[in-house]
Amino acid sequence: MDTKDEFTDTKLVPPTPSTPPFILSTRFCMALLVFMAFIVQYCQRVNFPIVITCMINSPRSTLPTIDETTTLPTAFLDQNAIEDETTKMMILEANSVPQIQRYNLFFKEKRFYWTEAQQQLLLGAYWFGYIFTQVPGGWMATNFGAKRVYAISLFTSSLSTLALNIMYFMSDTEFILILILRVLIGLSHGVLFPATVALWSLWAVPTERGRLVSIGFSGTHLGTSITMLIGGLLCRYIISGWIFIFFISTVLGFVWFILWMWKAADSPDVHPTISDEEREYICNITLGGTSKIKKPTMSLSSIPWEKIVKSKPLLALFVTHICNLFGLFFFLTNIGKIMVQVHKIPVQYAGFIAAGGFFLTWLSSLLSGAAVDKLVQTKTMSLTSARKLFNSITSFGPVLCMISLCFCDETTKPLGIVTIVIFLAFSGLGYGAGYVVNFNDIVPAYSGVIFGIANTLASLAGVIGNLVAGIVIKQPTLHNWRYLFILFGIVYFVGGVVYVLFGTAESRTWATFSAVNEKQIANAHNAEESVPMKLSGGNDDEHPDPRV
Repeated sequence: MDTKDEFTDTKLVPPTPSTPPFILSTRFCMALLVFMAFIVQYCQRVNFPIVITCMINSPRSTLPTIDETTTLPTAFLDQNAIEDETTKMMILEANSVPQIQRYNLFFKEKRFYWTEAQQQLLLGAYWFGYIFTQVPGGWMATNFGAKRVYAISLFTSSLSTLALNIMYFMSDTEFILILILRVLIGLSHGVLFPATVALWSLWAVPTERGRLVSIGFSGTHLGTSITMLIGGLLCRYIISGWIFIFFISTVLGFVWFILWMWKAADSPDVHPTISDEEREYICNITLGGTSKIKKPTMSLSSIPWEKIVKSKPLLALFVTHICNLFGLFFFLTNIGKIMVQVHKIPVQYAGFIAAGGFFLTWLSSLLSGAAVDKLVQTKTMSLTSARKLFNSITSFGPVLCMISLCFCDETTKPLGIVTIVIFLAFSGLGYGAGYVVNFNDIVPAYSGVIFGIANTLASLAGVIGNLVAGIVIKQPTLHNWRYLFILFGIVYFVGGVVYVLFGTAESRTWATFSAVNEKQIANAHNAEESVPMKLSGGNDDEHPDPRV
């Protein structure tokens, strides 16, 4: 491996203009718009997994439907009428539960007869679409601007989410419709994360990157928490409440779309209302010293792949990104099962606990981003040291949580609840101050595309995690789950160690905007016809960029 993976020395940075106020600035407004975008995305992403439980009936059930409003007649419980003991226990238990008043606002009760295989296919359809647009999302945001990518993405997913309600009026063809719409929503959402990374490469200076990125990405966790609470309440107290959560997710998307088209811009140099002071402040640092520099365009073949695969810090970032999301995606899907099956927590309380945990994820993401910026601005720590500190917490903290979960069953229920909540709080640090933010640090010009590749691999790893769980979990007992806790503990540990050894926040000189533009200009002068930038090879690393 080539050891000459040069970086930009932050000590060589020339003095920058005085920092414009942060609160109520244009860049702060952009962070709030991204924050709202991720609330919308996660409302539309998790609404179906949350409400599917109140949308289905057993396809083979020969008994009357049992829900919170059903009281079976006493005659139906006659010992001579029912021979199956399990069935009798289910009916007796259902009648022993206190009845909950459910309200009929506009719709009658509508449920669907989907098999378990069909349910899993509908839940997985989102991921089938999601993984295919990660890399294209980063490429499109780099070439055509993140504003367009965002707008098309969430406008399409909002229309698709609204269309989910059509199944209320369908009798027996709703499965195919929902499958198509769920894939389409996944395809639409897949572009957002890499497009966001590309957006912040132009808007966020290093000393503010933690705050801006954490504000935006924290919408993912708050959106999840809010949707869990609202979706659970609508399903529990409103007849056909699942319709309303789809409608709310759609309205939020359209409201955001109007605000985004009105106030957002791809970069500071094209924003119509940003002040000259703020524009010069951002562009002097992110775009190589001038607000007039041309933002580079690229084809996938023109990206310097050779330099990427030989960059130790970037490969370390790939490893920690994949390891962390391998564990996080799995537990986001299965935390409810762990609490209900292993810790024997009632379903309704498990939902409240998960919602509270995701609120802490949002809070830790937000606070960690601000903490890193403060540590760097006060020169308490270098940016690299701060990244390693918080990335270590978000990697090694879950290792301790996995060890704790190995000893938590229904007899140690409080410890299990505390462990799960702490695990979710640790996970937020990666979004605000760790591996998610680090792509903008080291490869700003290519951050969208490279993040898309890493996130695709991490998403595939998350799917593999669920397949492994399906093989390992023969019975929903702590003994079976313990194998998975050990496995994910090891994965988290590997990701943390690799980043501590090889991670950095120093920019690669070949991946800065100024280097890319210089190369494009040279290619334009030397070539017989204009071609896309081609940076693979050469000695670009031998000339450190004095800008960052």
